[in-house]
Amino acid sequence: MKFICDVRQVNDLAEGETAPPEPDMGYELRSLAGDNFAAGVVEYLVRRGETIFATTTAGEEFAVTGKNAHVLVPLGF
Repeated sequence: MKFICDVRQVNDLAEGETAPPEPDMGYELRSLAGDNFAAGVVEYLVRRGETIFATTTAGEEFAVTGKNAHVLVPLGF
């Protein structure tokens, strides 16, 4: 199993493969402009095509690679 910390580039995940946060870690998302938004914390990353998406506890998905990508921000628990 791969964790979020193991994903550095798109090819680190196979199509449809997911990567959850490491134990005792969490991640939130910010826009490239640095804005926080209320989308919950990241449940897992998933690869679809040439893009990695973060799925949040609020059920939303945000690209974390490519144009207009969002930034993963680690949270220690």
